[in-house]
Amino acid sequence: MDCSGSMVGHNLHGLGGSITPQKNLSNRAYLGMAQRNACRFNTNTTYMSKQLHGLASWRMEKSASQMFGMKLKAVSRDDSVAWLERMSHDSSSLKKFHMTSVQDSMARTSKGVALGETVASIPESLWITREGVVEDCIGSYVNDIDTWVALSLFLIHENEAKETQWADVVAAWMEYPPSTPILWKEDDLALLQGTQIEESVRTYRAFFSETYQSLDERFRDGVYTEEAFVRAACIVRAMGVGPLTGENLALVPGIDCLVHRRQGNSELSIQSGGLFSGEKSLVVKAIKAIGQGEEVSCDYAPGFSEGHVLLNHGKFDVNAPGTFAITLVLPETDRFYDDKIDILELQGLQASTEFILESGAPPPETMLAMLRLINLDNADAFLLESIFRNEVWGHVNLPVSEENERAVYESMISGCAAVLQTYPTKIDDDIALLNRMEGMSNEKAAVSLRLKEKEVLEATLRFFEDRMGLLESLEYYGDRRLKRLGLLDKEGKPTDWDSFFDDGIA
Repeated sequence: MDCSGSMVGHNLHGLGGSITPQKNLSNRAYLGMAQRNACRFNTNTTYMSKQLHGLASWRMEKSASQMFGMKLKAVSRDDSVAWLERMSHDSSSLKKFHMTSVQDSMARTSKGVALGETVASIPESLWITREGVVEDCIGSYVNDIDTWVALSLFLIHENEAKETQWADVVAAWMEYPPSTPILWKEDDLALLQGTQIEESVRTYRAFFSETYQSLDERFRDGVYTEEAFVRAACIVRAMGVGPLTGENLALVPGIDCLVHRRQGNSELSIQSGGLFSGEKSLVVKAIKAIGQGEEVSCDYAPGFSEGHVLLNHGKFDVNAPGTFAITLVLPETDRFYDDKIDILELQGLQASTEFILESGAPPPETMLAMLRLINLDNADAFLLESIFRNEVWGHVNLPVSEENERAVYESMISGCAAVLQTYPTKIDDDIALLNRMEGMSNEKAAVSLRLKEKEVLEATLRFFEDRMGLLESLEYYGDRRLKRLGLLDKEGKPTDWDSFFDDGIA
């Protein structure tokens, strides 16, 4: 089974228009597995879907150290929560707001909040939306461009305006943008070597550069520098959280100060106005009781990896389970391709389907079933006949044959081992390095990410190595079939023929 090191996994959900470039597969894509089918290990997952054309490499007019040098830091600034606190006194529309911030710029409760109670309800009048941008003085120039680009240009414009409604909060965002690796210095970025987001960072930079160069000349002069555009684009991407995605893409002050936790204490939703008000609001609701002064947290990207959150939102939960994205691919060259893709589609799967391996959990059963289906061949291929079409998925959810199961295990073992070789450090090295780090930093996020990925790969490798030793003792399709016919007993021994006829089976 071929395992390649670079495969498109998640799309960037959430940005209006398309901010979803897809990088070309790198030279380290193919790991040279012996089997014929495809199981691609996403060592450089990009989470992108739009093909970039004509980008041979990332080239900058400025050096990387000049354009990219952001650090995760705790700062004393007039952040967006403080801005909302002022607005809560000045605006009658901000009636429910129980958040405050301190020096670490993290949102905290200003009073105790009970389960199910609203922590904050931020009305649309305090959002930065495409409609609002179009009504601004630059609106006539951004009518025909993607929403994320329009919002990015608006941030640059407002950062220079000084005396508008948004001036203070936009200035804070632009001075202290999210700590996505897209904005990291090269020495910090080097710590991501081998991780699934390493190449994605450079692809994003190239995509933003290409987008900037394609803008109207008036947006490539003066304050509209490439550096400012990249920074603004990262802010827009980082704030595309939960319901603030797709057609609802908007910049909502305060959301950037929520803490990312997989086991967060709040969730986000958009609620429409009441009977007498058409204005909708972004609601932060407590999903567990939150004490006064506690952090307000939520899961920025449920179902996605920590690498995805770090890349797209500049946040990282060091206590979250490790994850690794793997994409299974049914090759079009498979002689049974038509039958197999039909079976996959009946299950809501595609020829290329991504699965998330998680620390402390066995591989997903659906992933194992797809692996068995991909490897169905030779004596097992009869299960692909149309007579079994409604039953075959149930069959591949269990071991089919020793040959088929061995092919599945060998592909996973070889793939995990090959990917582990691409990391420059060992697990023990990363643990020792983390033990010397205090607080949160780009370095800690990077080392934590690569450690989590390697731990998942090591655990997956051991899982399948252990299963290899059980091949002879597993029950396969043939045994299950004979038991259903009464030809084998529960222990797998031939049934007594006398009872076979007495029971009326024959």
